[in-house]
Amino acid sequence: MDPRLQWVAQSGSVNALYSLIQKDPCILQNVDILPFMHTPLHEASSTGKIDLAMELMILKPSFAKKLNADGFTPLHLAVEYQQVELALELVKFDPSIVRIRGRGGMTPLHLVAKSGDVDLLTEFLLACPECIRDANVNGETALHIAVTNDRYEELKVLRGWMQRIRKSDASTTEIQVLNKRDREGNTALHLAAYKNNHQACSYPFLNSFPGPAVKQLLKCMPLNRNIQNKSGMTALDALRVNGPHMNRETESIIQKSGGKSGMSLSRVKTTSLFLSKPVTFWEYCTTGMARYRSRMSDGTRNSLLVITALIITATYQTAAQPQDDKYDKYEAAAQPPGAYYGAQDYNDDNILKIVLLWGFNTMAFFLAIALTFILLPVGRAYIWWYIFITGPLVCSYAISVFLKYTVTIFLLMYLMVAFIFLIYLLVFYVKWKRTTRKKVPKPRIDLISQGLGTMF
Repeated sequence: MDPRLQWVAQSGSVNALYSLIQKDPCILQNVDILPFMHTPLHEASSTGKIDLAMELMILKPSFAKKLNADGFTPLHLAVEYQQVELALELVKFDPSIVRIRGRGGMTPLHLVAKSGDVDLLTEFLLACPECIRDANVNGETALHIAVTNDRYEELKVLRGWMQRIRKSDASTTEIQVLNKRDREGNTALHLAAYKNNHQACSYPFLNSFPGPAVKQLLKCMPLNRNIQNKSGMTALDALRVNGPHMNRETESIIQKSGGKSGMSLSRVKTTSLFLSKPVTFWEYCTTGMARYRSRMSDGTRNSLLVITALIITATYQTAAQPQDDKYDKYEAAAQPPGAYYGAQDYNDDNILKIVLLWGFNTMAFFLAIALTFILLPVGRAYIWWYIFITGPLVCSYAISVFLKYTVTIFLLMYLMVAFIFLIYLLVFYVKWKRTTRKKVPKPRIDLISQGLGTMF
């Protein structure tokens, strides 16, 4: 760096900076050209010169994202030298700098989780919520780093943040961060269990209790207790590494929360082994539905959802509406004394008409429900909510039809629907079997396979 800029950065004088710019207007531009450079903003950030740092941020915002020769940004240096107020001002100006990876892939959030500052960690999360996903070159997130460095309070903040965030992708973020594996395949729970073995907690009064980091992580529902690292060890195995020196109460807590040893789990199948196997009928159906969704635009999906909703409403109202009063009185008068009112005597023509009418109405009802299921967005939560809603609706529909007619007509009607459904399922099964044939007949002439006719 130019000695003149070095002197200005150390003095922290904004007036001296502008005096230097008046003499040499390109002085800051010359610094910005170099890919790795210790800029005046780096110097001001490490020494806590807030006024000069903010002025440089306005003049050259690119300085905030530039790495020096040691692989650090100005925000990295502000965290490293505990310039908390300056770090907060930099983040307010540009929240995205919290995610810039420096030496070893460490972000400023990782440094805060390592050095320990609950308030600064919270401010970083509030300014840039996405930063909690970032991992360094070893695959370690801020959660790994907090556990490794025994930062118990920082771990509680990270855990509480993931549980309370309300963004649309919050559940995905929580699952990914909690179950993220480092280069060795260890999750934060592995590291917490291993640290508990060695009683390395920085809070001595907590060493006699079950691992505080383990307990905090087990409070998170999306945490997978049985992820295996590259050595095939689960968190429970990591706890048992040192045998008699482990904390028995922590072992009990992990087991009660569903933790198992690697030996008791089924063998993990690699992706290559999964892909080499033939496609099952269930996979064929689910893949077909997924491809159908992906080919459909949002406008088409919304239109079909409106249509299926109208069909479900119309068919359900047909089933739910009561019978005509005049018809009911006539049928009741025709019944012998003491006979069950719902057991009317129908001739063959009436039975056929009723079965066909209600059979087709029922098919329309169930097909509309099935199509709505296919059009749902991908996600387990959507599927379960849909099942909880449509389950009582289907039961109500069936009960409404059952109360109107005899058991014989009811069974005939639903046997007809089941028969058509099995035929429909058989078509898909045959298509699936055709895709799994080992030998495919080849055309005698290449032109035939291309759809071209020949003279022979």
